[in-house]
Amino acid sequence: MRIAKSRSWEAFRTGREHGVWGCNRKRYGNWKPGERLVFFIENNGVAICEITGEQFESDEIIWEDNLFPNRIKFSCSNVLEGKSGAELQASIKKILREGYGPTYGTLILFGTEIPEELEKKIEELI
Repeated sequence: MRIAKSRSWEAFRTGREHGVWGCNRKRYGNWKPGERLVFFIENNGVAICEITGEQFESDEIIWEDNLFPNRIKFSCSNVLEGKSGAELQASIKKILREGYGPTYGTLILFGTEIPEELEKKIEELI
């Protein structure tokens, strides 16, 4: 399981529509098809997804604000927004904070694989 963050619903919806997520750095090299991917969207959303392809590079313009040439394919099974999304996001962050410590944000920032014991607790929520 990995966790990614989208600063806006617009960016997330654009990525979901195209089935890809991107960034400017090559951070998806260790991500594998079949892995669970959880998106935190703004402060009030969570998307439950799966990685469906290997990292690739593309110069196709998808997002209006940046190229994000390093990409990974994904598909979503569930998206929660509003109160339910905010509550689930807070619950997942609590699990990460309690299990990983105050630097849990690095797991999200760098797309690090979530430790198995924390992944199991998160899976119970979702």
